Amino acid sequence: MLFPVLGMASMASAHTLFTTLFINGENQGDGTCVRLPEDPQTATYPIYPLQGEEMACGYDGEEAVPYTCSSPSGARLTFEFRTWPDYENPGSIDDGHKGPCSVYMKKMDDMDSDSASGPGWFKVWEDGFRDDEWCVDRLVASGGMLSIDLPAGLEPGYYLVRPELLALHQAYRGDPQFYAGCAQIFVTDGPDGGGPGADETVSIPGYVSAQDPGLSFNLYEGDATRYEMPGPAVYGSGAGARAAAAGGGGVALKQKEGAVPGDCLVKNANWCARPVPEYDDEDSCWDAADDCWAQSKACWSTSPVTGSRNCGVWADYCAETNDRCESGGRERLAFGGKEWQAPLPAAIPKPW
Repeated sequence: MLFPVLGMASMASAHTLFTTLFINGENQGDGTCVRLPEDPQTATYPIYPLQGEEMACGYDGEEAVPYTCSSPSGARLTFEFRTWPDYENPGSIDDGHKGPCSVYMKKMDDMDSDSASGPGWFKVWEDGFRDDEWCVDRLVASGGMLSIDLPAGLEPGYYLVRPELLALHQAYRGDPQFYAGCAQIFVTDGPDGGGPGADETVSIPGYVSAQDPGLSFNLYEGDATRYEMPGPAVYGSGAGARAAAAGGGGVALKQKEGAVPGDCLVKNANWCARPVPEYDDEDSCWDAADDCWAQSKACWSTSPVTGSRNCGVWADYCAETNDRCESGGRERLAFGGKEWQAPLPAAIPKPW
């Protein structure tokens, strides 16, 4: 048979990136708590090689970000994928990139020092082909979003959560294309010692190989109803799940590191503006303005591929502070800006 022309599939506009986390329907902000690639030219590219450390959390995903988002046990997490990470244009992924989706998690003792790649990963959700559609079809119809409910029985603490899309349009040529990224979350409550057993964890990389049926499936000639999902079984079938179900008493933990500051005025990904010093005369006003612009510079210099719009919101405030100082300002100007968020591409979906 003749296969579709795939020459344009290598364009960045055909690819995708996980950019935004929602917890119980609340937008955490573009890039907030999300490990993102640093190179905007390749940020949306599929991840290679299969056995590289990049398979864990994507390109540059070994480096932790400053913020870790708090989540109650059993919360609904929603992951948004975009073709244009900064929402310059709408779109999630080319609808020809059909294939399955999965979500994995890994318990972390220390976000900064623990490695994302390696053992300890467990699958908490998967969706392949059913009802004449692939998971990626459902994701596209949902504006690039997919949702899961955190499994019951997880021990409270720090976790990486890793949504994964697998595009099969080139798999018959030996080129399965993975798109994955990681969010940092802190589960606030749950059973002491709960979680997966050793039989339910895998190493990433190492959890799939190019020879797996799910990675070499012919999207155009194969029987999709017989598609074999790659990777391990979903958490809930092994010793760890039985231990969690048996119970051990619930515990609640307070997040000690990585929380967004309570006095954060506006946030851009993993940067946050803090109140400038109080002032009561022109000289101290200019000191406050200097502080404002120093924070602004830090925002622009750390802006990730999801954009810098909220750096502009803060810079507007700095300019207003300058105006206040020029008029002999004797009282700190209240911050009146509003944090920008991309419009929702669709209603937040329920888990499929």
